[in-house]
Amino acid sequence: MNNFLMEDRQARERAFAMKVARALDEAAATLPASRLEQLAMARKAALRAQKTPVPSIQWATRPALAGSSGSELSTAGRYGRIGFAAGLLVLVLAGLIGIFHVEQERHIDDLAEIDSALLTDDLPISAYADHGFNAYLKQKQ
Repeated sequence: MNNFLMEDRQARERAFAMKVARALDEAAATLPASRLEQLAMARKAALRAQKTPVPSIQWATRPALAGSSGSELSTAGRYGRIGFAAGLLVLVLAGLIGIFHVEQERHIDDLAEIDSALLTDDLPISAYADHGFNAYLKQKQ
């Protein structure tokens, strides 16, 4: 029974998609040629202005401090342990901030990829302003 419901839902979604496509085609046919040319020019200008992807992470190596053997921790006592814990905390926080930054860059890159795909699509801009079409796109994701 579950398969039947899934197939029925998929059939309804396909029918809805066909109705949306038909409505968009009809709306695009009513646009004047001058408006279509303006939209094509705007799309080309936007694609030209689009930035090329640049690597967001660049690794650099630094030399270790000279004369540091690491044996000072065992003889430093209480203040040495506190300093070690504070340094470790700073290192962990720096790592978390780095992870957040990388994820934020990845999210921005995903949004830019979506924008690029929308700009290169053949659908008219008014299709994306239609609330029903937005709901359809969200459902398909």
